[in-house]
Amino acid sequence: MVEPSELPPSIVRDAFSIARRALTEPEIRALRDFGQLARTTLEPTAQEIDRRDRPHLSNDPTPRVVLAAAHERALDALFATGLGAVGANGSRDWPLGFAFLHELADVGLLCSATVTLAATFAIEKWADPELAARVLPPLRVGGGRAMGATWATEEQGGSDLGANRAWAEPDARGRWRLTGEKFFCSNVGASGAVVTARPKESPAGIRGLRLFYLPASRADGGPNWRVRRLKEKLGTITVPTGEVSFDAAEAYPLGDPASGLEPIMEMLNLSRVANAVGSAAVLQRALEWSLEYARRRFAFGRALADHPLMALDLATLAVESDSASLLAFDGAFRLARALREKPPYSDETHLLRLTAHVAKLVTAEQSVRGCGLAMEIYGGRGYLEEFPIAKLLRDALVTPIWEGGANLQALDAREVARRFQIDARWTAAARRAVDRTGSDEIREFFEDRLSTLETLREEVDAKRWARMWGEVRELTLLVARSLVSHSAPVYDARAQLYVRLHSPESADAMSASLVRTALGGSVSPAAAGDGPTPSAPRR
Repeated sequence: MVEPSELPPSIVRDAFSIARRALTEPEIRALRDFGQLARTTLEPTAQEIDRRDRPHLSNDPTPRVVLAAAHERALDALFATGLGAVGANGSRDWPLGFAFLHELADVGLLCSATVTLAATFAIEKWADPELAARVLPPLRVGGGRAMGATWATEEQGGSDLGANRAWAEPDARGRWRLTGEKFFCSNVGASGAVVTARPKESPAGIRGLRLFYLPASRADGGPNWRVRRLKEKLGTITVPTGEVSFDAAEAYPLGDPASGLEPIMEMLNLSRVANAVGSAAVLQRALEWSLEYARRRFAFGRALADHPLMALDLATLAVESDSASLLAFDGAFRLARALREKPPYSDETHLLRLTAHVAKLVTAEQSVRGCGLAMEIYGGRGYLEEFPIAKLLRDALVTPIWEGGANLQALDAREVARRFQIDARWTAAARRAVDRTGSDEIREFFEDRLSTLETLREEVDAKRWARMWGEVRELTLLVARSLVSHSAPVYDARAQLYVRLHSPESADAMSASLVRTALGGSVSPAAAGDGPTPSAPRR
């Protein structure tokens, strides 16, 4: 076994260290190989798809999604890594699977992987054994011709799943048929989809819904659904999204009527954690590209990275990237502990729900904010499509929308905390970690946020409550990282910077040494007060 501290510098190593996760040599090699694949093949291919090889709809002889050959090869390479088998008995566990996703900063390809994983999980846990035995093997092998999807959104409801109108009923032979439509269907060319529908005679509202698995083809070989059109999207071009209609489509129920809403909620927990991991991946890539550019770009007589305010911008990205990744992986570890549970759920599942909501909300906002800062670091070049930041920002903008916006996440998170009284379990361990730092500044920040959270519990602004929970959790994870890490000075500095970045009254108290340490010594900011040199060389 190899301890996380022996991995190359990477936020993945840091996230595993929080849980004291030891990795085997094959796992380390697999992570390195996947990171290499993502950066040398998958992401460059995604750039080409985004610019000139977009998915399109063919109507010859029936509507079907057509992907460019390079897109098909990228999906085959993505799933050939075994990503589709995450969570299966004897396979990679969920945190390691999410570590793979973290190395892939193209949100579209990441979405294809995520919805496949979510569909695979739902089928494995809730399907009839005969259906699972037939459907799961090809999904786990994966590739452009064997992927899953999860479709719930309808035009009239959006995040309000209780407004869904798609309905299902058994035919004369007892086989289920599904009729209706879905409005935002990601990975619309999948070989099968997990879909929400309301069985006839079921009550109105979200509790009347059930999950069904629908293969793309009927038993007679004909299409089981119709793709009406593909969406013209701002970003995430590498995952085709469309409108789908069903006319007595062959459907297989997942879970029994007594399962109720639970299979849907569990699938959403998984997708929200994946959304957080994807947001963190985008933010990590924004940091990497910004650091590289700031070292090479000269202005006013020196590299951008050597200017104090620019170094502070870079340190801000570093702190946001680390805190977002740690919060996302906190969700991944909780997911791994809770996913095998069935009702009645323990506190592990309730804590997962709270973590998934908060992590999804906070990391998505960090991702968008961080990509905007990266674009500013690049200046005018950042606004050009020929540089990577423009696509990165376009893709990041969907992360606050996927799986429900901030209002929904905040309201549901607060409801979970109220109903199951699980706040204390979060705060007790957090307070112990903060106390161990010996830092009055961190302790005061932490206690101030906890006090404010108490007053916000009954206030209307649930978003402020959820964001503050995110701050508390991220700071705690940064602190915990510094307590177990061989590079504790870096994380001590990042925890201090985190406090100052989130405390406007102390935001001007940044020191050059703190910024330099937070960047791991990779940037040496000039002394504050050094003036610019207007005649500086540029390149």
